[in-house]
Amino acid sequence: MLSRMSSVISSSHIIVDVRNKRLVVNGYIRGIKPAIFSRELIELAVNKKLEKIWLWALPADVPEFLGFGFRTEGSLFRDNFEEFAISLAYYVNPVRAFSDKLQSENDIVDSVRTEPIRRLSSLSEGIRLKLLNQSFAEQISELLTRVFESYPSPVEDSQYIRSLIKDGNIFAGAFIEKKLIGVAAAYPDKELNRCEMTDCATLEEYRGNSLTERLLGILENEVLKHQTLNLFTLARAQSYGMNRVFHKLGYRFQGRLINNCDIAGSFEDMNLWVK
Repeated sequence: MLSRMSSVISSSHIIVDVRNKRLVVNGYIRGIKPAIFSRELIELAVNKKLEKIWLWALPADVPEFLGFGFRTEGSLFRDNFEEFAISLAYYVNPVRAFSDKLQSENDIVDSVRTEPIRRLSSLSEGIRLKLLNQSFAEQISELLTRVFESYPSPVEDSQYIRSLIKDGNIFAGAFIEKKLIGVAAAYPDKELNRCEMTDCATLEEYRGNSLTERLLGILENEVLKHQTLNLFTLARAQSYGMNRVFHKLGYRFQGRLINNCDIAGSFEDMNLWVK
């Protein structure tokens, strides 16, 4: 079964994500049969003792995937964007499909959309913003592990951060003297014509300076300097501040991924925002 699967999907597009107990499918060959593909994915997830399948699907294939138990959780549509635009989920463990926080999370989205948007104030004296190279990997790792009790990716490993930067992902940081106090990142994917804005964190004692908003602005300019990509993020659905930042930057709410990843100590719902 696994050898048959490898003929229809490249290893770079399918991730057995043990850390988050999910199977992530970032793409597949156009023209596959969703019925066969669904069975293969479900069998693989069961064999690996995973709880959720997260599948980016072509719009035309969505109805057939839905017929095999997948459900729609979001979309990456922007203008005429067509490739791998629908976020689908299949819950091997039905308990993981349930969230008791949906109403409060809806209230947060409604609130950030309706409150007036204020212009950024001047950056506090002594804070500097800049792009980060591999030499900052240890500081990035230390900051992220200090801010988050748990994280969806192995950011506690500075070598992992270093490899992300080496592979073309972009990090920006805020400093007071030589101390890194805030960070954000952009993960461009030219093949799928998209870029995830992610890894946003600010030390608690320096919050209130709109550092994430400022860093994301720097990253957007850097990403779009040489290419036009669909920008998106997965913001913690229970975080008013993060959802507010992305709405303020012009992102649109386009779905919610239920219990999608382990962050800050538990599985959490993630809001999909697209620009």
